[in-house]
Amino acid sequence: MNRSAQVVFALLVVATVGAFFVTQRLKTGQPVVKRLALQRYFSPNGDKRKDRASIAFNLPKGDRVTVDVVTAGGERVRRLADDRELSRGHHRLSWNGRADDGTVPPDGTYYVRITLRRQGRAATGARGIQLITRPPHPRIVSVSPAHISTHAPRPVTVRFVGPSVVRPVFGIWRTGARPAVRVATVTGLRGQHTVTWDGRIGSRPAPSGNYAVSVTVQNRALVEGSFPRRLPPTLSQARPGTGFSISGTTASGPLEPVLAGATVRLSVQNGTQRFRWSVRRVGARRTVRRGRGAGAALAFRMPPRALTGEYLVEVAAGGHPVQVPLTVRGRRAGRVLVVVPTMAWQGGNQVDDDADGFVDTLYDARNVPLSRPFADGRPPSGFGAQVAPLLRFLDGAGLRYDLTTDLALARGHVPPLTGRTGIALAGDEPWLTPGLAVELRAYVSAGGRVASFGWDSLRRHVGVTATSLLAPTPAARVNALGEATAPHQGPPATIAASVDGLGLFAGTGGLVGPFTRFDESHGLPRGTTALTSAGRDAQHPALVGYRIGRGLVIRLGTPQWNGSLGTLSTAAEVTKRTWALLSR
Repeated sequence: MNRSAQVVFALLVVATVGAFFVTQRLKTGQPVVKRLALQRYFSPNGDKRKDRASIAFNLPKGDRVTVDVVTAGGERVRRLADDRELSRGHHRLSWNGRADDGTVPPDGTYYVRITLRRQGRAATGARGIQLITRPPHPRIVSVSPAHISTHAPRPVTVRFVGPSVVRPVFGIWRTGARPAVRVATVTGLRGQHTVTWDGRIGSRPAPSGNYAVSVTVQNRALVEGSFPRRLPPTLSQARPGTGFSISGTTASGPLEPVLAGATVRLSVQNGTQRFRWSVRRVGARRTVRRGRGAGAALAFRMPPRALTGEYLVEVAAGGHPVQVPLTVRGRRAGRVLVVVPTMAWQGGNQVDDDADGFVDTLYDARNVPLSRPFADGRPPSGFGAQVAPLLRFLDGAGLRYDLTTDLALARGHVPPLTGRTGIALAGDEPWLTPGLAVELRAYVSAGGRVASFGWDSLRRHVGVTATSLLAPTPAARVNALGEATAPHQGPPATIAASVDGLGLFAGTGGLVGPFTRFDESHGLPRGTTALTSAGRDAQHPALVGYRIGRGLVIRLGTPQWNGSLGTLSTAAEVTKRTWALLSR
């Protein structure tokens, strides 16, 4: 063996012997430290709650001490004391959660290693400190009941999964306004994952409305997390079964026309045991049927001599009476077919179907049930603002009409459009089935005449099943008849005629209004020109009349048109002339 090899061998022997003696001292001598106490959880996130981890230990004898925070593999993360002279006894340090480079290391378990320089000994604590910065992600799994009647208030039970080492806090949010408003707060118990809210806001039962529920929890490091993750709750974060609704009596009826003399069936929800009901035609004072009922169903027979028209079924079971629109085909039907937009009513119905605390409409949901009662027990806004005023005007002017609904046309449950002298779309028609859109265009091209009394219409498709409206499409730039339209709102303005080849404005001075909402034309179907054109802006008229093939289209240009028929003689005159064209 040469001399260099002998030297290396001697050094290895010395190192091995030294390690042996250090190990023996660790096993048989005094411990490096006594009573190492660590804060088990902390969160260096700056929220002033457990932002630092405390470390305490006792030294059996004084020494020059180095204290490190290390990973489970022994890799140093942060040096807390560097070769510091410490006396025998108790000592305290703290870690602010930063590594040597000033960054916060990843969430995980970190250990304290204490080295005694003069003794050449070191020890790492068996228990570590858990650094946690990620918030917990609780989740509400059920809210029951999903619906509460104002006639029989009940408590609401909420169940969630997630940490409960700190008392969870639940929020009750009313979602009718934007943003949602917290109306009640309930604090749960530690270790419990269920809480019950008494259903009261202050000293009163919560009013009718839709409500979302939130839960906010803290983990052992006091890092806070909520469900939904951001408060207040929003529709984009909503999940089915995490909210509830409160309402009085509601009722739902058929969305297709019923014949005079036929039996009408309605369902009544959340009513008291007994109720009163009555039926009257829109615009009439006298009721055509009345009676008393009980339970969840109402059935009655329409009078065989009932006139064609829109009727209201009123159900009174305590509190405000409920009104359900009913389309009836009976005597004195005319040649012009008036289409009631029940698909639009149900598609825009402000009802929470999936109990997430937010209303579901075809503008933001993939499907809605057809059997839903109308929100708040009242007819949809399009009924009172558009359909009822138009029918009252037609009846008052002695203008006869037949009546159906867009849902009945879409399902093919009524005779096809062919054979009608004219079609009047009585209100907003945002959704059509693809088949009905094709049928309407073919009807006009073959010589039919269509008048639209709504706005933002005929630009979206929707599917129809026996129970639902589904798969709505976004609004297209061009509607089903080939015209590019765009809704616009602004200050009050009159509609002024610039072209009137159809003579709609004869005797009116060419002005109608004022209105604040307009369905502006941004381009007629290819190959057509305006026969009548009127608006607040000549470049983008609202009221237009034009031909497609051998047929005629008239758009009245504002959803406020029908509501003005009782107050604006000019609007009434234009409507009569429109009806004359539809009746030819």
